[in-house]
Amino acid sequence: MISDLRTRGRARRVYLLKRQESKRQFEGLASVWQEKQEREPGQPLPGSFPSLTKLAAAGYTTIEDLDGADEIELRRVGFTRSEASAVLSALAKLL
Repeated sequence: MISDLRTRGRARRVYLLKRQESKRQFEGLASVWQEKQEREPGQPLPGSFPSLTKLAAAGYTTIEDLDGADEIELRRVGFTRSEASAVLSALAKLL
């Protein structure tokens, strides 16, 4: 279950996390959450952002998608500890 603290009420992030969870259980449902996530506005990650391609593959394409993420979440979707650290450091500079 997704806690209110991690989502902070932002629809894009809620849909991303639901999409990730659904993908593990039922692929068809994940596409529904992806569509909802992509309909929400968000500020794209800068082109120089670390691990941009890997982030996009995991569903993180905007600052709003990442805002509230932590190392555990990023590691769960395939990032190494150093990649997660670099992503979170870069995010902190944008917030």
